[in-house]
Amino acid sequence: MSSCKRRYEQVQPQLQRDIVEDYRRGVRGHGYFAIAQKHGLPVSTVQHVVARGLRGDGDPVAPRGHKKQKLSGDDQTKLYRTLDCNHFATNRELRAAVENKIAECTVSRYLAHAKPCFTTKVVQDQEPEELSDEWKTATRAWLEGVRRIPLHKRIYQDETPIYANEAPKRGRSRKGEPIFRVRKRYAKKYTLHLYAKRDGVLHWDLSTKNADTTEVERVAVDAAGTMESGDTLIWDRLGRSGRSQHPTAQHYSPNAKATFEERGVTIKFLPPKGKYFNPLELLFNDLNTLHSSEISEKRSSVVEVRNRRACSSVCRGEGSGHTTRFLSGSCQWG
Repeated sequence: MSSCKRRYEQVQPQLQRDIVEDYRRGVRGHGYFAIAQKHGLPVSTVQHVVARGLRGDGDPVAPRGHKKQKLSGDDQTKLYRTLDCNHFATNRELRAAVENKIAECTVSRYLAHAKPCFTTKVVQDQEPEELSDEWKTATRAWLEGVRRIPLHKRIYQDETPIYANEAPKRGRSRKGEPIFRVRKRYAKKYTLHLYAKRDGVLHWDLSTKNADTTEVERVAVDAAGTMESGDTLIWDRLGRSGRSQHPTAQHYSPNAKATFEERGVTIKFLPPKGKYFNPLELLFNDLNTLHSSEISEKRSSVVEVRNRRACSSVCRGEGSGHTTRFLSGSCQWG
């Protein structure tokens, strides 16, 4: 085999193409033996050259493992442009866009080799209002007003639900072995109220009740004691549902407003659909990640203790990721 390989490597590329061309004529007198006698080569070398030529679509000197792409540069551009215009297009639809020149499974290979490559992502829902010019104009005006407030004077507040059956959603196991977890479908719900400044968390409260008007007013009394005159509380629009011109529920409660105004705190509400302007959403993301207790048949009081420990750990800055950046002041504010 080594002798044949040496003889094969000594054959010039043009001679290899001539051998393949003679063989592909398919006429009498152009078999392996006749071609070997014509060029003075071993029969095994001729067979090797012809085999490579047939695999390489007539080119015996084509590099190994490099098949000629079926789509030209223009076809690839058309394929990518189709997916850029329609992110939900299937491989069958993309294949039809290039006149069915490739198989459906080959479409994924072309997408993986694109620069930058195409990947599967979770769709992010967006409210129709966020695409309107009126919403963009109102949001820009709100941001301009917030930029005038010093960072150390801004107080963000938000609520988030926490359930007693919180558990990790992802894990690792051997191939073919599923992961089962003991988890009740329905569990006790807790509500976390959080007030935070750039320097850290001012006040937090974990309650078993929903964030109704009574609860908001109760937590506001305790939180107001940690605030200073001249601070600005940035609140979301909780309680402004429907078409009420003068809402009085939850964050729009007159009692809650009066509690903060007595401390010299100004209230500024987030714009409609403006939850992404509240950095506490990053804090809650870390809380849900860290709050993954072992689920078992426990009494609600024990679960509540675990909930409070998790909240206390995150609020002290013992978490990681967004929590640490939030409390260290390196998170983007406003």
